[in-house]
Amino acid sequence: MLREFDSYFRDWARAACEEWGYPMPSDRYYAKVYERLPEGLRALLGFGLKSGLIISNGGTFTLKGLPPEKGPYHWFSRNRRPKEPAPNWEYFVHVAEFVRLHTIATIRGLLVTFEDDTMDIALYQDDKLIVYCEVKERVSQIQKLIKGIKGYQSAVALAAPDRGNDPLRKAKCIVKRKPEYFVGVAIGARFEYKVIYLGNTSFQLVRDVVPLV
Repeated sequence: MLREFDSYFRDWARAACEEWGYPMPSDRYYAKVYERLPEGLRALLGFGLKSGLIISNGGTFTLKGLPPEKGPYHWFSRNRRPKEPAPNWEYFVHVAEFVRLHTIATIRGLLVTFEDDTMDIALYQDDKLIVYCEVKERVSQIQKLIKGIKGYQSAVALAAPDRGNDPLRKAKCIVKRKPEYFVGVAIGARFEYKVIYLGNTSFQLVRDVVPLV
């Protein structure tokens, strides 16, 4: 699966360079990227590409089962200096987690969604929201988000503006959508919580393990 991912990734990078008039990436470029995207994550992405869960088109992608209005999403952004494709790091982690959960969902008869409302990933049983998952690249980023969400859990001000305030936006989503579990994921870390609802606008995140087998 690592070779599968490497082949696709090099094609994506070359396509981006051709589109933006950048020089072709050096071996050092790929080595630096793969230092940041560990083997297990690349293997998951390789499986997703080989199985057809990830639908690749040049430097863009969509995912199996997504409605036509969603995507395409971009693996890279422009980079002025150095002139090389800048990976959208969080998407690589986000998509890898989608692939992992899709495998579980298929076995359990659940539905997995991508960028659902303000949720990065969601798992449903029929119409019931079971898992709400947020994804970041770095552990420090997901820890900061979870800490921020907990800061609002005693009383979520639904009418308060949340532009630029991601923790409040996510806390609002929890009280409105009422998932059974909240999960925060980053490279090398997974934080799983049972969501206990204390009132219409209050909840508590309690460390737990989501019972998906």
